[in-house]
Amino acid sequence: MTAKIVGMAAGIAAFAVYGMTLCPTVYVEGSGELIGAAYRLGTAHPTGYPLFCLGSRLLVLMLPWVSPAVAINAASALFAAACCGALAAVLYGRGLRPVVALATALALAFSRTFWSQAVIAEVYGLALLLVVLVLAQARRVCESKEPRQVLLLGWLMGLGLTAHLMQVLIWPGVVAVLAWRWPALWRRPLLLAQGMLAVLGGYSLVAYLPLRNGRGAGFHWGPLDDLTALWQHLSGALYRSSFFSLPLEGMLLNTQRWLVQAAGEFHLVLVPLVAWGGWMAWCRDRSAFVLVGGAIACNLIAALNYHRDPNGLPVFYLLSVVGLAVWLGMGLDALASRVRPLVSMPLAALVVALVLTAHYEDSDRSENWVADRYGRDILADLPEGAILIVEGDDAAFVLDYLLRIEGLRPDVTLYNRMGRGTDVLAWSEYSLPRLKQERLRWRREAALAREGRPLFYFVPRRSPISGWVFVPAGLVYRLQASADSTGTAPQIEMGNALATGFFRDPWVRKIQSNYYFMAGEERMWDGDQAAAAAAYEQAAAIAFDSRTARFNVALKLFEVGELDRAMDHAAAAAAIDPWQPTPYRLMAHIEREQGRYDEARRLLEKANQLGTMP
Repeated sequence: MTAKIVGMAAGIAAFAVYGMTLCPTVYVEGSGELIGAAYRLGTAHPTGYPLFCLGSRLLVLMLPWVSPAVAINAASALFAAACCGALAAVLYGRGLRPVVALATALALAFSRTFWSQAVIAEVYGLALLLVVLVLAQARRVCESKEPRQVLLLGWLMGLGLTAHLMQVLIWPGVVAVLAWRWPALWRRPLLLAQGMLAVLGGYSLVAYLPLRNGRGAGFHWGPLDDLTALWQHLSGALYRSSFFSLPLEGMLLNTQRWLVQAAGEFHLVLVPLVAWGGWMAWCRDRSAFVLVGGAIACNLIAALNYHRDPNGLPVFYLLSVVGLAVWLGMGLDALASRVRPLVSMPLAALVVALVLTAHYEDSDRSENWVADRYGRDILADLPEGAILIVEGDDAAFVLDYLLRIEGLRPDVTLYNRMGRGTDVLAWSEYSLPRLKQERLRWRREAALAREGRPLFYFVPRRSPISGWVFVPAGLVYRLQASADSTGTAPQIEMGNALATGFFRDPWVRKIQSNYYFMAGEERMWDGDQAAAAAAYEQAAAIAFDSRTARFNVALKLFEVGELDRAMDHAAAAAAIDPWQPTPYRLMAHIEREQGRYDEARRLLEKANQLGTMP
């Protein structure tokens, strides 16, 4: 049996299961934006992901009979399956038994977080494929010591950067192994220079971004019209302040969350096998240990210091999951060497079965239409010629996909106040100071309201016109003159919120909780505070682990005088993310309302302290 056969077997098996669990439409968060950017050859959110956009677009051309969402989701599945196939081939090439190499690759394929990202439009499968290829090529360079292998390594490293910036996290291990196993390489400056040029050659694919930016009907995150803007996009400057921004307590909390995630990525009973595999790597293949261990260590150094919604953290540990999968394979191979040959195959099959059955239900997206129906429910309630102003990711990209790719409701105009893709501001105005941008937005939104077209907002913040108010209107808010704000708000169709079987996914649950939150807004508008509070509580119960959902419910309960219940939800929001200042400010207001001024002062000091964090 050859490495190619083992790799193909793993890739085909993984892709077959992905096909059965593939999301049939647009999904939550950035899925709609990635689908649009790939389908229309646009420029996606930082760092642009040109390799994903171009590779996915090729698959779209090969599958003209399916929807763009299905085609791009299938591309993600194909890339993830190729990653698993590459891992199987590499492990077999390193001397692992074929059945063990196959089982290890499938254990990665069916691990919780990797599988969840493989069946939706996401970049991680492709990014991790390049990680596996670079690590394997680094090992090959150390063994062959051939100049052409150095050039191939450099090219793969550069190409990997166009898939995801996580690629840089494996570079320290690569450099360390090369310095250790081939010290003479560092005395060959010409070859090193050629290798660096090869890195630039692979990375040159990013030229796609300025060439396509702003052209055609593609999804474009923002302007890339000068070198500064391009560098900020490529380097992920938008997220820079979130890295290395946590105190020690935050890092310890993230460490605890990673340990819980790592224990459940494959199966709890396999944790000792992973640990044993790490020891076997140290004993038998120090180069592999340095490469894999270095990748895991660098991943943790970066991710454990990263501040974001805890529900979004698991994907940032995917590099470490691949490393743990390698150690699982080495531990399984060591165990197989200690049993009879006939036992090896059932043992490997048992490992795959454990991981597959543990995560099938959680990862199956084949019937998950919640995000799609949410967007359709929003659009169905809008009157002819409506303007909808959104912000953030929850609904913006779902709506953008439905409007621009599916062609639903062409009479509706969508603007995103976060400036992501569509905005009332022109790109040339993004260079203005933030305060001037906000004032300009308010003036233009006021002009839109006065034009006579119905104007709706996904999030009611500050009215651009004095004397106008936000009125609940289905799943959004209508901006209108206060004199016209009478009558009963329309009832929300709750069928999508009641769809069962999707409460395992925190992002989907957050969408379903929005139905109840807006039902609470309607009942509040109608003057039924008790019913409104009950609806808010239901929204919090569904999205119990969402910091924003718990905070928003706390804010609403505070407004209606339910101080104790508001405190409970604000405290829950603070517990989910202790480094956000807003829940502490709300708790300070609640304590002040209840006459506990010393406690209010302490909470406000904590909020102010957190507000000064980078």
